[in-house]
Amino acid sequence: MATRVNVSTKGFDEYLEKLAAAGKDVDLSIAKALTAGAAVAKAGMVQRVPKDTHNLEDHIKTTEVRLSGNYSFVEVGVMDTDAETARYGNAQEYGTSSMAAQPYIRPTIKEDYGKIRKAMKDSLIEDGTIS
Repeated sequence: MATRVNVSTKGFDEYLEKLAAAGKDVDLSIAKALTAGAAVAKAGMVQRVPKDTHNLEDHIKTTEVRLSGNYSFVEVGVMDTDAETARYGNAQEYGTSSMAAQPYIRPTIKEDYGKIRKAMKDSLIEDGTIS
């Protein structure tokens, strides 16, 4: 099971059309918005992750902006780590037969979804691409 999530531009079609109509650099504006949203998601995960050794916390990262079809996205979560830390991250998120889950990714997405989307929208507004 993955210990990361995607933050994407899905649902921002109207704003993306306004970007194109305004002659703005769509790719640059999208990258800024996704980076802003990913920063909020990462902060939420870091706040919620169990902090016994801080190893898991140190491996919560974001990727560069990527493209899939017409949508851009970034991944946020436990990445670039060894197998033991990855297993530990999964165990914390989902629990095991001998340990209750201490989730940090799913609660972040559930509780901070609005904040993530707002950060993305605010970035587009700041760029002057939407009002």
